[in-house]
Amino acid sequence: MRSPTTSTRDRWLQALDRWRHQPDGPASERSWAPSLERCSREELRAIQDEKLRLAVDYMYEHSGLFRSRCVAVGVEPGDVRGVEDLGRLPITTKADMSDDLERTPPWGRFTAVDEARWSSGGGQLFQTSGTTAQPRVFRYTRFDLRMWSWLARRATHAMGVRPGDVAIICFGYGPHVSMWALHYAFQDLAIPVIATGGMSTAARAAAIVRERPTVLCATPSYVLHLAEAVRAMGIDPADCGVRRVIVGGEPMPAATRSRIRLGWGGELHQTYGCTEAAPACCAYTCSDGMHVMEDALLLETVDPIDLRPVGPGRPGLTVITNLSSEASPQIRFLAGDFATLESAPCPCGRTHVRLRDGVTGRADDMLLVRGLTVFPTAIAEVLHGVAELSDAFEILLTKRGELDEMTIACEPLEEPADAAARAALATRVTNAVRDACELRPTVELRPLGSLDRTEFKARRVRDLR
Repeated sequence: MRSPTTSTRDRWLQALDRWRHQPDGPASERSWAPSLERCSREELRAIQDEKLRLAVDYMYEHSGLFRSRCVAVGVEPGDVRGVEDLGRLPITTKADMSDDLERTPPWGRFTAVDEARWSSGGGQLFQTSGTTAQPRVFRYTRFDLRMWSWLARRATHAMGVRPGDVAIICFGYGPHVSMWALHYAFQDLAIPVIATGGMSTAARAAAIVRERPTVLCATPSYVLHLAEAVRAMGIDPADCGVRRVIVGGEPMPAATRSRIRLGWGGELHQTYGCTEAAPACCAYTCSDGMHVMEDALLLETVDPIDLRPVGPGRPGLTVITNLSSEASPQIRFLAGDFATLESAPCPCGRTHVRLRDGVTGRADDMLLVRGLTVFPTAIAEVLHGVAELSDAFEILLTKRGELDEMTIACEPLEEPADAAARAALATRVTNAVRDACELRPTVELRPLGSLDRTEFKARRVRDLR
Protein backbone atom coordinates (compact mmCIF):
# COMPACT_ATOMS: atom_id res chain seq x y z
CA MET A 1 0.00 0.00 0.00
CA ARG A 2 1.23 3.51 -0.84
CA SER A 3 2.30 5.68 2.04
CA PRO A 4 0.43 9.00 2.04
CA THR A 5 3.74 10.76 2.75
CA THR A 6 5.59 9.23 -0.21
CA SER A 7 5.40 11.47 -3.27
CA THR A 8 4.99 10.24 -6.83
CA ARG A 9 8.55 11.34 -7.54
CA ASP A 10 9.89 9.41 -4.53
CA ARG A 11 8.04 6.24 -5.58
CA TRP A 12 9.45 6.56 -9.09
CA LEU A 13 13.06 7.14 -8.04
CA GLN A 14 12.92 4.41 -5.37
CA ALA A 15 11.80 1.91 -8.01
CA LEU A 16 14.62 2.93 -10.36
CA ASP A 17 17.16 2.53 -7.57
CA ARG A 18 15.71 -0.86 -6.62
CA TRP A 19 16.18 -2.14 -10.17
CA ARG A 20 19.70 -0.71 -10.54
CA HIS A 21 21.40 -4.05 -10.03
CA GLN A 22 25.16 -4.39 -9.67
CA PRO A 23 25.71 -0.60 -9.74
CA ASP A 24 29.40 -0.63 -8.78
CA GLY A 25 30.97 -3.43 -10.78
CA PRO A 26 30.34 -6.36 -13.12
CA ALA A 27 28.94 -9.52 -11.62
CA SER A 28 30.52 -11.65 -14.33
CA GLU A 29 33.13 -11.33 -17.03
CA ARG A 30 30.55 -11.46 -19.81
CA SER A 31 27.72 -9.46 -18.29
CA TRP A 32 27.58 -6.42 -16.04
CA ALA A 33 24.20 -7.26 -14.49
CA PRO A 34 23.24 -10.82 -15.49
CA SER A 35 20.10 -10.76 -13.32
CA LEU A 36 18.80 -8.07 -15.69
CA GLU A 37 20.54 -8.80 -18.98
CA ARG A 38 19.94 -12.56 -18.93
CA CYS A 39 16.64 -12.78 -17.07
CA SER A 40 13.67 -14.59 -18.55
CA ARG A 41 11.18 -12.75 -20.73
CA GLU A 42 8.59 -13.17 -17.95
CA GLU A 43 10.90 -11.57 -15.37
CA LEU A 44 11.71 -8.77 -17.79
CA ARG A 45 8.02 -8.09 -18.45
CA ALA A 46 7.35 -7.83 -14.69
CA ILE A 47 10.07 -5.19 -14.37
CA GLN A 48 8.70 -3.27 -17.34
CA ASP A 49 5.11 -3.45 -16.07
CA GLU A 50 6.02 -2.02 -12.68
CA LYS A 51 8.18 0.74 -14.11
CA LEU A 52 5.63 1.71 -16.76
CA ARG A 53 2.81 2.09 -14.23
CA LEU A 54 4.97 4.34 -12.06
CA ALA A 55 6.30 6.28 -15.07
CA VAL A 56 2.77 7.08 -16.24
CA ASP A 57 1.78 8.27 -12.76
CA TYR A 58 4.91 10.37 -12.51
CA MET A 59 4.73 11.98 -15.96
CA TYR A 60 0.99 12.62 -15.66
CA GLU A 61 1.68 14.62 -12.50
CA HIS A 62 4.87 16.39 -13.57
CA SER A 63 4.71 16.85 -17.37
CA GLY A 64 2.02 19.22 -18.57
CA LEU A 65 2.46 18.11 -22.19
CA PHE A 66 2.06 14.40 -21.39
CA ARG A 67 -0.96 15.07 -19.19
CA SER A 68 -2.69 17.17 -21.86
CA ARG A 69 -2.11 14.51 -24.50
CA CYS A 70 -3.50 11.79 -22.23
CA VAL A 71 -6.58 13.89 -21.51
CA ALA A 72 -7.08 14.40 -25.25
CA VAL A 73 -7.34 10.63 -25.81
CA GLY A 74 -9.26 9.92 -22.60
CA VAL A 75 -6.55 7.98 -20.73
CA GLU A 76 -5.82 8.31 -17.02
CA PRO A 77 -2.89 6.78 -15.10
CA GLY A 78 -5.04 4.05 -13.54
CA ASP A 79 -5.90 2.79 -17.02
CA VAL A 80 -2.33 1.60 -17.59
CA ARG A 81 -1.62 -1.66 -15.75
CA GLY A 82 1.42 -2.71 -17.75
CA VAL A 83 3.03 -3.06 -21.16
CA GLU A 84 -0.15 -4.60 -22.62
CA ASP A 85 -1.77 -1.15 -22.25
CA LEU A 86 1.10 0.76 -23.84
CA GLY A 87 -0.78 1.21 -27.12
CA ARG A 88 -3.51 3.17 -25.32
CA LEU A 89 -1.05 5.97 -24.58
CA PRO A 90 -0.45 8.74 -27.14
CA ILE A 91 2.73 8.97 -29.21
CA THR A 92 4.62 12.24 -28.75
CA THR A 93 6.64 13.67 -31.64
CA LYS A 94 9.40 16.25 -31.98
CA ALA A 95 6.82 18.58 -33.52
CA ASP A 96 4.63 18.21 -30.40
CA MET A 97 7.58 19.20 -28.24
CA SER A 98 8.53 22.11 -30.50
CA ASP A 99 4.96 23.43 -30.48
CA ASP A 100 4.86 23.13 -26.69
CA LEU A 101 8.18 24.98 -26.43
CA GLU A 102 6.84 27.86 -28.52
CA ARG A 103 3.82 28.18 -26.23
CA THR A 104 5.75 27.84 -22.96
CA PRO A 105 9.34 29.03 -23.42
CA PRO A 106 12.13 28.61 -22.50
CA TRP A 107 11.80 25.00 -21.27
CA GLY A 108 8.41 23.74 -22.45
CA ARG A 109 6.31 21.27 -20.45
CA PHE A 110 7.64 18.03 -21.91
CA THR A 111 9.99 17.12 -19.05
CA ALA A 112 9.35 16.44 -15.36
CA VAL A 113 11.77 19.01 -13.90
CA ASP A 114 10.66 22.43 -12.70
CA GLU A 115 12.75 25.34 -11.42
CA ALA A 116 12.72 24.12 -7.81
CA ARG A 117 13.94 20.64 -8.73
CA TRP A 118 16.53 21.99 -11.17
CA SER A 119 17.99 24.39 -8.61
CA SER A 120 18.25 21.67 -5.94
CA GLY A 121 19.05 18.52 -7.91
CA GLY A 122 20.15 19.69 -11.34
CA GLY A 123 22.99 17.90 -13.08
CA GLN A 124 23.66 19.06 -16.62
CA LEU A 125 21.84 20.86 -19.41
CA PHE A 126 21.68 19.37 -22.89
CA GLN A 127 19.92 20.23 -26.13
CA THR A 128 19.00 18.42 -29.31
CA SER A 129 21.26 18.97 -32.30
CA GLY A 130 18.69 20.93 -34.31
CA THR A 131 19.40 18.93 -37.49
CA THR A 132 15.75 17.91 -37.90
CA ALA A 133 13.75 20.33 -35.70
CA GLN A 134 14.06 23.39 -33.48
CA PRO A 135 16.65 22.66 -30.75
CA ARG A 136 14.98 21.69 -27.48
CA VAL A 137 16.69 22.03 -24.12
CA PHE A 138 16.65 19.23 -21.53
CA ARG A 139 17.63 19.76 -17.91
CA TYR A 140 18.88 16.40 -16.64
CA THR A 141 19.42 15.88 -12.91
CA ARG A 142 22.24 14.39 -10.86
CA PHE A 143 20.07 11.28 -10.46
CA ASP A 144 19.93 11.01 -14.26
CA LEU A 145 23.70 11.27 -14.57
CA ARG A 146 24.13 8.38 -12.13
CA MET A 147 21.69 6.30 -14.17
CA TRP A 148 23.50 7.23 -17.41
CA SER A 149 26.83 6.12 -16.01
CA TRP A 150 25.40 2.79 -14.84
CA LEU A 151 23.67 2.07 -18.16
CA ALA A 152 26.69 3.13 -20.22
CA ARG A 153 29.02 0.98 -18.06
CA ARG A 154 26.85 -2.01 -18.86
CA ALA A 155 26.99 -1.16 -22.57
CA THR A 156 30.74 -0.58 -22.74
CA HIS A 157 31.34 -3.76 -20.72
CA ALA A 158 29.30 -5.67 -23.33
CA MET A 159 31.57 -4.14 -26.00
CA GLY A 160 34.61 -5.60 -24.28
CA VAL A 161 36.05 -2.42 -22.73
CA ARG A 162 38.07 -3.32 -19.63
CA PRO A 163 40.52 -1.75 -17.15
CA GLY A 164 43.78 -1.26 -19.01
CA ASP A 165 42.09 0.36 -21.99
CA VAL A 166 42.59 4.04 -22.83
CA ALA A 167 39.78 5.92 -24.61
CA ILE A 168 39.90 8.94 -26.89
CA ILE A 169 36.58 10.74 -27.35
CA CYS A 170 36.33 12.74 -30.58
CA PHE A 171 32.79 14.00 -30.25
CA GLY A 172 32.38 17.70 -29.59
CA TYR A 173 32.25 18.44 -25.86
CA GLY A 174 29.12 20.57 -25.96
CA PRO A 175 25.44 20.52 -25.00
CA HIS A 176 24.79 17.29 -26.94
CA VAL A 177 24.50 13.89 -25.31
CA SER A 178 26.50 11.86 -27.83
CA MET A 179 29.66 11.49 -25.81
CA TRP A 180 28.75 12.33 -22.23
CA ALA A 181 27.40 8.93 -21.20
CA LEU A 182 30.56 7.26 -22.53
CA HIS A 183 32.69 9.84 -20.72
CA TYR A 184 30.96 9.14 -17.40
CA ALA A 185 31.17 5.38 -17.93
CA PHE A 186 34.87 5.41 -18.75
CA GLN A 187 35.67 7.48 -15.69
CA ASP A 188 33.69 5.14 -13.42
CA LEU A 189 35.46 2.17 -15.01
CA ALA A 190 38.86 3.80 -14.30
CA ILE A 191 39.46 4.00 -18.08
CA PRO A 192 41.70 7.03 -18.82
CA VAL A 193 39.98 9.48 -21.18
CA ILE A 194 41.65 11.69 -23.77
CA ALA A 195 39.10 14.50 -24.21
CA THR A 196 39.55 16.28 -27.54
CA GLY A 197 36.89 18.98 -27.51
CA GLY A 198 38.11 22.05 -29.40
CA MET A 199 41.04 20.23 -31.01
CA SER A 200 41.46 20.22 -34.78
CA THR A 201 41.27 16.98 -36.73
CA ALA A 202 45.02 17.11 -37.32
CA ALA A 203 45.64 17.48 -33.56
CA ARG A 204 43.31 14.58 -32.81
CA ALA A 205 45.05 12.39 -35.38
CA ALA A 206 48.40 13.29 -33.85
CA ALA A 207 47.09 12.40 -30.37
CA ILE A 208 45.97 8.98 -31.63
CA VAL A 209 49.40 8.33 -33.10
CA ARG A 210 51.23 9.66 -30.03
CA GLU A 211 49.05 8.35 -27.16
CA ARG A 212 47.95 5.07 -28.82
CA PRO A 213 44.47 4.83 -27.25
CA THR A 214 42.82 1.43 -27.47
CA VAL A 215 39.23 2.77 -27.76
CA LEU A 216 38.18 5.44 -30.30
CA CYS A 217 34.77 7.15 -30.00
CA ALA A 218 33.18 9.41 -32.66
CA THR A 219 30.44 9.53 -35.29
CA PRO A 220 30.91 7.04 -38.15
CA SER A 221 31.68 9.77 -40.68
CA TYR A 222 34.23 11.39 -38.39
CA VAL A 223 35.94 8.06 -37.64
CA LEU A 224 36.49 7.72 -41.38
CA HIS A 225 37.77 11.30 -41.57
CA LEU A 226 40.21 10.64 -38.74
CA ALA A 227 41.55 7.65 -40.66
CA GLU A 228 42.20 9.97 -43.62
CA ALA A 229 44.03 12.39 -41.34
CA VAL A 230 46.24 9.63 -39.91
CA ARG A 231 47.07 8.40 -43.42
CA ALA A 232 48.02 11.98 -44.37
CA MET A 233 50.73 11.67 -41.67
CA GLY A 234 52.11 8.66 -43.55
CA ILE A 235 50.80 6.19 -40.95
CA ASP A 236 48.38 3.30 -41.34
CA PRO A 237 45.47 3.77 -38.87
CA ALA A 238 45.48 0.00 -38.25
CA ASP A 239 48.98 0.38 -36.75
CA CYS A 240 47.87 2.91 -34.10
CA GLY A 241 46.77 0.41 -31.46
CA VAL A 242 43.00 1.07 -31.60
CA ARG A 243 41.29 -2.19 -30.66
CA ARG A 244 37.70 -0.95 -30.48
CA VAL A 245 35.86 1.80 -32.34
CA ILE A 246 32.61 2.98 -30.71
CA VAL A 247 30.33 5.10 -32.90
CA GLY A 248 26.94 6.75 -32.57
CA GLY A 249 24.84 9.61 -33.86
CA GLU A 250 24.40 8.44 -37.46
CA PRO A 251 22.94 5.44 -39.29
CA MET A 252 25.69 3.19 -40.60
CA PRO A 253 25.20 1.04 -43.72
CA ALA A 254 27.20 -2.14 -44.23
CA ALA A 255 29.74 -0.60 -46.61
CA THR A 256 30.53 2.12 -44.07
CA ARG A 257 30.99 -0.50 -41.34
CA SER A 258 33.34 -2.38 -43.61
CA ARG A 259 35.43 0.73 -44.31
CA ILE A 260 35.76 1.51 -40.61
CA ARG A 261 36.81 -2.04 -39.72
CA LEU A 262 39.34 -2.23 -42.56
CA GLY A 263 40.67 1.24 -41.83
CA TRP A 264 41.27 0.87 -38.10
CA GLY A 265 41.70 -2.89 -37.88
CA GLY A 266 39.71 -3.30 -34.66
CA GLU A 267 36.24 -4.28 -33.48
CA LEU A 268 33.42 -1.91 -34.40
CA HIS A 269 30.69 -1.16 -31.85
CA GLN A 270 27.69 1.13 -31.91
CA THR A 271 25.38 2.88 -29.46
CA TYR A 272 21.91 4.19 -30.20
CA GLY A 273 19.82 6.73 -28.33
CA CYS A 274 18.38 10.24 -28.42
CA THR A 275 18.50 13.34 -26.23
CA GLU A 276 14.77 13.33 -25.58
CA ALA A 277 14.17 9.80 -24.33
CA ALA A 278 17.36 7.73 -24.27
CA PRO A 279 20.43 9.88 -23.64
CA ALA A 280 22.52 7.04 -22.21
CA CYS A 281 22.22 3.83 -24.26
CA CYS A 282 18.92 2.80 -25.77
CA ALA A 283 20.78 0.05 -27.59
CA TYR A 284 24.37 -1.17 -27.81
CA THR A 285 26.37 -3.87 -29.54
CA CYS A 286 27.84 -6.97 -28.01
CA SER A 287 30.11 -9.11 -30.18
CA ASP A 288 27.09 -10.72 -31.88
CA GLY A 289 24.45 -8.03 -32.38
CA MET A 290 22.78 -4.85 -31.16
CA HIS A 291 20.72 -5.21 -27.97
CA VAL A 292 17.94 -2.97 -26.70
CA MET A 293 18.40 -2.31 -22.96
CA GLU A 294 14.88 -3.48 -22.18
CA ASP A 295 14.97 -3.24 -18.39
CA ALA A 296 15.68 0.50 -18.80
CA LEU A 297 13.28 1.33 -21.64
CA LEU A 298 10.67 0.05 -24.04
CA LEU A 299 11.37 0.21 -27.76
CA GLU A 300 8.58 -0.23 -30.29
CA THR A 301 8.67 -0.08 -34.07
CA VAL A 302 5.67 1.47 -35.81
CA ASP A 303 4.42 1.95 -39.34
CA PRO A 304 5.65 5.28 -40.80
CA ILE A 305 2.16 6.16 -42.09
CA ASP A 306 -0.35 5.26 -39.37
CA LEU A 307 2.09 4.81 -36.43
CA ARG A 308 0.63 1.41 -35.55
CA PRO A 309 3.07 -1.18 -34.11
CA VAL A 310 4.56 -3.46 -36.74
CA GLY A 311 6.08 -6.08 -34.43
CA PRO A 312 9.31 -8.11 -34.68
CA GLY A 313 10.76 -8.94 -38.07
CA ARG A 314 9.32 -5.96 -39.94
CA PRO A 315 11.02 -2.56 -40.39
CA GLY A 316 9.40 0.43 -38.72
CA LEU A 317 10.10 3.72 -36.97
CA THR A 318 11.45 3.60 -33.43
CA VAL A 319 9.25 4.72 -30.53
CA ILE A 320 10.97 4.91 -27.13
CA THR A 321 9.55 4.84 -23.61
CA ASN A 322 12.21 5.75 -21.05
CA LEU A 323 12.00 3.71 -17.83
CA SER A 324 15.19 5.04 -16.24
CA SER A 325 15.08 8.84 -15.88
CA GLU A 326 14.00 11.46 -13.38
CA ALA A 327 13.98 14.44 -15.74
CA SER A 328 12.72 12.95 -18.99
CA PRO A 329 11.01 9.54 -18.74
CA GLN A 330 9.28 10.21 -22.04
CA ILE A 331 6.47 7.80 -22.83
CA ARG A 332 6.08 6.69 -26.47
CA PHE A 333 8.39 9.29 -27.98
CA LEU A 334 8.73 8.96 -31.76
CA ALA A 335 12.51 8.90 -32.22
CA GLY A 336 11.88 8.27 -35.92
CA ASP A 337 14.72 5.93 -36.90
CA PHE A 338 14.14 2.93 -39.16
CA ALA A 339 14.94 -0.36 -37.45
CA THR A 340 13.82 -3.99 -37.32
CA LEU A 341 13.38 -5.80 -34.00
CA GLU A 342 14.25 -9.46 -33.66
CA SER A 343 13.88 -11.72 -30.64
CA ALA A 344 16.10 -14.66 -31.63
CA PRO A 345 18.46 -15.75 -28.82
CA CYS A 346 21.90 -14.11 -28.83
CA PRO A 347 25.07 -16.21 -28.42
CA CYS A 348 26.21 -13.80 -25.69
CA GLY A 349 23.36 -15.01 -23.46
CA ARG A 350 21.50 -11.69 -23.20
CA THR A 351 17.75 -12.09 -23.51
CA HIS A 352 16.86 -8.55 -24.57
CA VAL A 353 15.58 -8.02 -28.11
CA ARG A 354 18.00 -6.91 -30.78
CA LEU A 355 18.01 -4.42 -33.65
CA ARG A 356 18.67 -6.35 -36.84
CA ASP A 357 21.45 -4.52 -38.73
CA GLY A 358 21.27 -1.64 -36.24
CA VAL A 359 19.56 1.59 -37.30
CA THR A 360 19.24 1.79 -41.08
CA GLY A 361 18.01 5.36 -41.62
CA ARG A 362 16.01 8.28 -40.28
CA ALA A 363 12.50 9.23 -41.37
CA ASP A 364 13.59 12.88 -41.24
CA ASP A 365 16.37 12.10 -43.76
CA MET A 366 14.06 10.40 -46.26
CA LEU A 367 14.14 12.07 -49.67
CA LEU A 368 11.38 12.00 -52.27
CA VAL A 369 12.97 12.33 -55.71
CA ARG A 370 10.90 11.89 -58.88
CA GLY A 371 8.32 9.99 -56.87
CA LEU A 372 10.85 7.55 -55.41
CA THR A 373 11.98 7.28 -51.79
CA VAL A 374 15.74 7.59 -51.32
CA PHE A 375 17.78 7.53 -48.11
CA PRO A 376 21.25 9.10 -47.83
CA THR A 377 22.38 5.82 -46.23
CA ALA A 378 21.56 4.03 -49.49
CA ILE A 379 23.80 6.48 -51.37
CA ALA A 380 26.52 5.99 -48.73
CA GLU A 381 26.26 2.22 -49.16
CA VAL A 382 27.00 2.61 -52.87
CA LEU A 383 29.78 5.21 -52.60
CA HIS A 384 31.58 3.51 -49.71
CA GLY A 385 31.61 0.35 -51.82
CA VAL A 386 33.70 2.09 -54.51
CA ALA A 387 37.32 1.67 -53.46
CA GLU A 388 38.57 4.64 -55.51
CA LEU A 389 36.43 7.17 -53.59
CA SER A 390 37.02 8.91 -50.28
CA ASP A 391 34.48 8.68 -47.47
CA ALA A 392 33.02 12.17 -48.02
CA PHE A 393 30.10 12.95 -50.32
CA GLU A 394 27.26 15.44 -50.77
CA ILE A 395 23.81 15.10 -52.33
CA LEU A 396 22.40 18.21 -54.05
CA LEU A 397 18.71 18.30 -55.00
CA THR A 398 17.48 20.92 -57.49
CA LYS A 399 14.67 21.43 -60.01
CA ARG A 400 14.88 21.56 -63.81
CA GLY A 401 11.44 22.84 -64.69
CA GLU A 402 9.13 20.46 -62.82
CA LEU A 403 11.66 17.63 -62.78
CA ASP A 404 13.78 16.76 -59.75
CA GLU A 405 17.52 16.65 -60.34
CA MET A 406 19.97 14.84 -58.04
CA THR A 407 23.68 15.62 -58.15
CA ILE A 408 26.17 13.59 -56.12
CA ALA A 409 29.54 15.16 -55.37
CA CYS A 410 32.30 12.75 -54.35
CA GLU A 411 36.08 12.67 -54.18
CA PRO A 412 38.51 10.29 -55.92
CA LEU A 413 41.34 9.26 -53.61
CA GLU A 414 43.71 9.79 -56.54
CA GLU A 415 43.15 12.09 -59.51
CA PRO A 416 42.21 9.96 -62.54
CA ALA A 417 44.99 9.61 -65.11
CA ASP A 418 43.12 11.42 -67.88
CA ALA A 419 39.71 12.66 -68.96
CA ALA A 420 38.67 9.22 -70.16
CA ALA A 421 39.49 7.61 -66.80
CA ARG A 422 37.67 10.40 -65.00
CA ALA A 423 34.57 9.94 -67.16
CA ALA A 424 34.71 6.15 -66.67
CA LEU A 425 34.79 6.51 -62.87
CA ALA A 426 31.87 8.97 -62.90
CA THR A 427 29.88 6.63 -65.15
CA ARG A 428 30.58 3.65 -62.90
CA VAL A 429 29.33 5.57 -59.86
CA THR A 430 26.27 6.81 -61.76
CA ASN A 431 25.35 3.28 -62.80
CA ALA A 432 25.88 1.89 -59.30
CA VAL A 433 23.55 4.52 -57.80
CA ARG A 434 20.99 3.89 -60.54
CA ASP A 435 21.06 0.15 -59.91
CA ALA A 436 20.64 0.60 -56.15
CA CYS A 437 18.14 3.49 -56.07
CA GLU A 438 16.44 3.42 -59.49
CA LEU A 439 17.51 7.03 -60.05
CA ARG A 440 20.17 8.29 -62.44
CA PRO A 441 22.12 11.10 -60.76
CA THR A 442 24.66 13.52 -62.13
CA VAL A 443 28.02 12.62 -60.55
CA GLU A 444 30.60 15.33 -59.95
CA LEU A 445 34.15 14.34 -59.02
CA ARG A 446 35.66 16.93 -56.70
CA PRO A 447 39.28 17.37 -55.52
CA LEU A 448 40.22 15.26 -52.50
CA GLY A 449 39.51 17.16 -49.28
CA SER A 450 37.16 19.73 -50.84
CA LEU A 451 33.95 18.36 -49.28
CA ASP A 452 33.06 19.19 -45.68
CA ARG A 453 33.93 16.89 -42.77
CA THR A 454 32.54 17.33 -39.26
CA GLU A 455 32.83 15.78 -35.80
CA PHE A 456 29.06 16.23 -35.40
CA LYS A 457 26.30 14.51 -37.34
CA ALA A 458 27.22 14.70 -41.00
CA ARG A 459 24.86 16.77 -43.17
CA ARG A 460 24.99 15.02 -46.52
CA VAL A 461 22.05 16.68 -48.27
CA ARG A 462 21.42 20.16 -49.67
CA ASP A 463 17.83 20.36 -50.88
CA LEU A 464 17.40 23.51 -53.03
CA ARG A 465 14.09 22.53 -54.63
